[in-house]
Amino acid sequence: MRPNRPSIRLLASVLSFALTATLAAAQQRTDFGTLSIQVRPPSAEIFIDGERWTPSNEAGPLQVQLSPGTHRVEIRSPGRQTFSRDVTIRAGETTPLNVALTEGGENSETVPAPPPFEHRPPVSQSPSGSSSGIVQSSAAESGFVIAPDYRITQINHNTAQMVGAYGGYVMARQLMVGAGAYWQADSTDGARMFYTGPVVAWRMFPDRTVGLNFHGLVGAGWQYFDNHDFYYWQIRGDHNDRFLPPPGIHPVPRGGYDDAFFVAEPEAQVVWRLGSWARVQGGIGYRATSANGLSGASGSFSVQFGR
Repeated sequence: MRPNRPSIRLLASVLSFALTATLAAAQQRTDFGTLSIQVRPPSAEIFIDGERWTPSNEAGPLQVQLSPGTHRVEIRSPGRQTFSRDVTIRAGETTPLNVALTEGGENSETVPAPPPFEHRPPVSQSPSGSSSGIVQSSAAESGFVIAPDYRITQINHNTAQMVGAYGGYVMARQLMVGAGAYWQADSTDGARMFYTGPVVAWRMFPDRTVGLNFHGLVGAGWQYFDNHDFYYWQIRGDHNDRFLPPPGIHPVPRGGYDDAFFVAEPEAQVVWRLGSWARVQGGIGYRATSANGLSGASGSFSVQFGR
């Protein structure tokens, strides 16, 4: 049995480097706030810092992610008074703005804002131009996602590498339901394993640059030995059994040996959003199995593409 202290130190060093790099890079970016605009009439034109924005769903509010600070909002409609106001946006907060344009030269009416605790996820937006202070919201609240995944883990007190991927369908930008599969890239004492199963993930702070995911896989797998790996069988004394080899030490291939097992692998992931369709994730988890020696801590690094 090999000592596990160097393996644990290696695992801790890799995870510390990945998480430190993720957080350091994330600190260089600015968190955004959300401006939620409800307008009557729905056909009115909305301008933010001179850029025109059009909601994809006229029945719902226009929600736009903006950099923290003051932004100029103008709302226009033929035959109605133009609404113009400076709005202050705070990072990580949703600022509601409900406006009803009145006819003629009367002042526009600002409808009371919804309760401050009400939070709506961003809706699809389509600006007519680009601005450094405006970030376009995602095209939809739900969609598919896939993520290649690399893991360093402990198997039978040895450090091992797992490669695989997971993917699924994201609902309301937070709940992902799908499946994943992992394969042991390097053998431990001649043995390898593979496991797969359904995956469920819950995203915390999906609108922020840095977020947190709770990720879990529950499924089944099996362990097997490489065909070129052998164990040694010693036969002692004399015997008359013609089905047994003569006395001595004989190599026996272990390629025919396998062992099925159940697996559950919960994980916490730190997420750095590169954009609306790309994220980098570093995680720490634990793999619990029904087989001896296959349970162990793991660290992961994945790049997620999609919703």
